[in-house]
Amino acid sequence: MRTRSTRLLGAFLSGLTLLACVSRPSLPAGEIVGGEIRTNEVLHLAVVDARPEAYANRTLLIEATVAAVCQKKGCWMQITDQGARAMVRWESGCDGQYAFPKDLQGRRVLIQGSIYPKTISEPDARHLEEEAGREIRIDREGCEINASSILVIDGKG
Repeated sequence: MRTRSTRLLGAFLSGLTLLACVSRPSLPAGEIVGGEIRTNEVLHLAVVDARPEAYANRTLLIEATVAAVCQKKGCWMQITDQGARAMVRWESGCDGQYAFPKDLQGRRVLIQGSIYPKTISEPDARHLEEEAGREIRIDREGCEINASSILVIDGKG
């Protein structure tokens, strides 16, 4: 005969299992570059870019399309989504542990990281264009994302 505490513990554990299944979205199929991705609500870059202050000091999971990638070291990429644009860099820096694949242009990605306002100087913008290997539009004022990992979603964007 089961005791009341055993039944309560069983009900509690069943509830936790159900809650974990309901509240944790699964990730789409694709290749992860970087650290482990903790599933969170997926936000489109356009939503975050519209009110970046509402998302400050949080780890986010942002979906967007890659517009350009550093062709020298893979240390940055530019993303777009519904007219919004942002630069993405690795938390570990340019010569860090990870590099963005150089063939990501046009691919959809999920980026796990934090967003903050960033001003890009004219010399830095020219440097980014040089590293992209082509002319790209660099917004002087905007948001930048410090990425801990990305998921390159299977298929084209």
